[in-house]
Amino acid sequence: MKTKFITLPILSGLGLLNPVAVVAEDAPATPASIYVATVDPAAFHKKPLEHKKLGATVNPATVRMITPGVNKSDIYRWIGAPHFGEGITRRWNYVLFFPAAPGSTERMRCRMEIRFVRPRGYYNVTASEVVWQEQSCADRVAAAN
Repeated sequence: MKTKFITLPILSGLGLLNPVAVVAEDAPATPASIYVATVDPAAFHKKPLEHKKLGATVNPATVRMITPGVNKSDIYRWIGAPHFGEGITRRWNYVLFFPAAPGSTERMRCRMEIRFVRPRGYYNVTASEVVWQEQSCADRVAAAN
């Protein structure tokens, strides 16, 4: 056991071993989170110049990875910064564009809000809920592969 802890820093320092892969081998398997979203049109208040927001065109499969427990850093990498100037808040709002159907050139405009929670005893803030303004947007993401 001691040799593992001694050789790990040496081999990873030489670039011969990826320490993340070794830790992943020893870590217990965690069940994959399931995508769950709610639809609540009343949660989306009219914002100034909302209709002029360019938003982001993203793959629905990428948005589907946003499940409870995912941290803000991962969401920021996947779909970018929130579109309504939120910073250190517990809610991020986005304007997203998806292909209307797989392989289609038409796009559908969707409003999405991600709500965050900081579990007791943890430092990182994680997603707790994904809320859509329209049912068609939630269905499009849920159907993505």
